[in-house]
Amino acid sequence: MKRNFNYGNLEFNNGFGGFDTSSGEYIIYKSPPVPWINCISAAEGEPFGFIISEKGGGYVWHGNSRENPITRWYCDPLEDLSDERIEITEFTEEGENSISPFSNCITHHGYGYSSFKGEYNGIEWCFTTFVPINKGVKITLFEITSEKEKKLSLKYSVETPYRHEMYSSAENIRKAVSKGDTWKGVLLLSDNKTVLQEYTRYEACSEALEKVKDYWSEYLGRIRITTPEKSINVMMNGWLLYQTVSCRLNGRTAFYQCGGAYGFRDQLQDSLALLCTDPQKVKERILLHASRQYEEGDVQHWWHPPENAGIRSRYSDDLLWLVYVTFRYIEVTGDSGILDIKVPYIKSKSLDFNEIDRYEIPEVSEKSESLFSHCLLACRHAMRYGEHGIPLIMGGDWNDGMNRVGIQGKGESVWLGWFLCYCLKALDKMSLLSQSAKVDRHRLQTETKKIADAIEKHAWDGNWYIRAFCDNGRVLGSHRSGECMIDSIAQSWAVLSGFGNKERCKTALLSAERFLADYNNGIIKLLTPPFSADSIEDVGYIASYPAGIRENGAQYTHGAVWLAKAFLKMGDDFAKKGRRMVDVINPINHTRTELEVARYKTEPYAVAADIYSDENIGRGGWTWYTGSSSWLYQVILEDILGFTVKNSEIKGKAEIVLNANIPDEWKEYTIEYKYKNSVYIITVKSKGCKTIKLEDDGKVHKILI
Repeated sequence: MKRNFNYGNLEFNNGFGGFDTSSGEYIIYKSPPVPWINCISAAEGEPFGFIISEKGGGYVWHGNSRENPITRWYCDPLEDLSDERIEITEFTEEGENSISPFSNCITHHGYGYSSFKGEYNGIEWCFTTFVPINKGVKITLFEITSEKEKKLSLKYSVETPYRHEMYSSAENIRKAVSKGDTWKGVLLLSDNKTVLQEYTRYEACSEALEKVKDYWSEYLGRIRITTPEKSINVMMNGWLLYQTVSCRLNGRTAFYQCGGAYGFRDQLQDSLALLCTDPQKVKERILLHASRQYEEGDVQHWWHPPENAGIRSRYSDDLLWLVYVTFRYIEVTGDSGILDIKVPYIKSKSLDFNEIDRYEIPEVSEKSESLFSHCLLACRHAMRYGEHGIPLIMGGDWNDGMNRVGIQGKGESVWLGWFLCYCLKALDKMSLLSQSAKVDRHRLQTETKKIADAIEKHAWDGNWYIRAFCDNGRVLGSHRSGECMIDSIAQSWAVLSGFGNKERCKTALLSAERFLADYNNGIIKLLTPPFSADSIEDVGYIASYPAGIRENGAQYTHGAVWLAKAFLKMGDDFAKKGRRMVDVINPINHTRTELEVARYKTEPYAVAADIYSDENIGRGGWTWYTGSSSWLYQVILEDILGFTVKNSEIKGKAEIVLNANIPDEWKEYTIEYKYKNSVYIITVKSKGCKTIKLEDDGKVHKILI
């Protein structure tokens, strides 16, 4: 309870809360500037979940977090509302005294659950809320203890316009609680009355909670690291992967955005964090997304299950992420057989010339082809070029806000050019692994070189690569540009694609650091200077954001992680800069003191999609619902710790490759990796590339390098 809580045991205690590294919980003991939430979703089975803040605000959903809410989603950081209400009432001779268990409490946000512990006037309580592993019900366990005999009641009410069923073991009970006794019970909320009947007993709910804790402990513990940098350990050993799985992949919702939909590029990228620990889930996502590709090659930008209503758009990069993630999956698992799995297409009327996008429910096509054919079609659809020989940006690329750069069919994206080069090379390699591949490899290689040559010829600005050519000839990302003089991702992907001129890449990265990395304020901008509203017609809705907000000149963390990855890939002194950028991105390093929390405001344990510059410099934007958590996890694991797995699904060929980019002052670090039924505990004390053969023999292997 609160009076017995020891704040001194918390790691990175900032005056509002800190990490309990023994349990993995983040514990909040003082109200933060804005709601600090937990995003809790069913680990398996039918989708169900809720978000909840340290004050009990939030909402509940079933199936689709946007299309089927059980209570209302508010997104109100000032009021922090909820349709659910819980009141503890004490009855005395003087009258009634009621209190909410979310006031005057300590909040424990854990993996798959949140607990609220408090005391008032001799009454102590603990409320723990969670979702069982495979059932669609929100369970709240309560324990109320009294220092002396009291008459108490507990009221649970839900006022919402949506269909719901609820149960309270304390309904209409005035409980006489003796001195030292504990009143235990359950509160349930669902939209399915039948499921409530399974959890009316406190013991059954308590067992379900332990199963949830055990599940997340095992799932998040398949890779555990121990390094000299505690902030990296804390984020890598739970919170980054939990954010990716519970929020991005399962819930697709958070406090600042309620998505509900599957984003084509988003979900594929998110799944990359699971390549080493849950490759089956990655495989399922790949095949699911392939089934949302139109016969012509384009894909649904996003869609809402279960009807799969979504957007057919002109975004130019979505379809290529199918190629990228499929290739990465095969690299790690060796499962090239996925390329020959047949997947159906979808179909609808093609977009008219002046039709930017369309919301629709497409039909499932009678046409079904191998996954490799889907990847090939995606690349062919992307191989459309403008006057400079650079791919057309069409209705926008990775930066959705640049949705008018090429809307007339002339604008070109330099970033997309680099990305397409990578994907064409990946397609070329995959063609050697697929039994059904029918492709002119020479043409793929020739096409890749043509794109790279065109970028080097037309898009080099002297010290960095430009970002794009607009329909009207306007250049974005040039030293001559009054807005968006330099953009991060054109530089990072020159390196990450493997096709940028090496010396130019070095110059481009240093230019990006010079103009975009503000180490004093802890931000790495996506571009600078920001666009003004006058540019909306040329560039798109990115210019409607105020300067220094989201993509428009703020740190858009997704892009910042890519830049750090590029520096790390370049090695040597560049790798040192890349590690510094990762430190800047880590949310713990924005929230070490009360003063830092007052500026940053948002959660220390969840990555923020954006961090503001300009007038609100240093403030965290929306948190949780961002693909940055997956990419940050990958970059720390693969590019700093140097841990990669090859051929994990091929007996006799599975191996770990270690090639670290660690700081010189690190004397050693340890990675514990659960490979199927075996455990590998690897202590690294020396640098250099090392290979470790993997065996599924059920043993614990301790290895010193």
